[in-house]
Amino acid sequence: MADYIDSLGNTMTCETEPLFDGWGWADYWICGDWITYHKMLKDKCSMTKEQATAFVEQKLTDRSLFGHEFFCGFDNNFKSYFESQGADFGFFFNITNAALDTTENVADNMDQLSKYLKIVVPVALLGIGVFYSLKAYKALK
Repeated sequence: MADYIDSLGNTMTCETEPLFDGWGWADYWICGDWITYHKMLKDKCSMTKEQATAFVEQKLTDRSLFGHEFFCGFDNNFKSYFESQGADFGFFFNITNAALDTTENVADNMDQLSKYLKIVVPVALLGIGVFYSLKAYKALK
């Protein structure tokens, strides 16, 4: 059987753990390494296509939010390969989508709040002005 070697020159085996992009300067797998890893799991580790795909999906869900692995979802070779293997890219973007949805919801709520404040603030200022005007008027009597 052929050797499976990552972009860093390391031979992949069934015990190989992916090298994730962490904080700071460190070596990590590029998108093509994940394809090689998947092929190695099928060929050397007696996994079916579905088992290998599920295994890689699980490993990718363990990545950090801002790791380089996120960008693999936009890599055409990566996407084409894993889509041909039956991967559901929902697993890949779940964490990021959750963060973006939260940000979008906050932005939408802020937009709604600003619409209300455009009405509430002038009315409140008018009410305060009327209150203190009446108070000053009563003080003059």
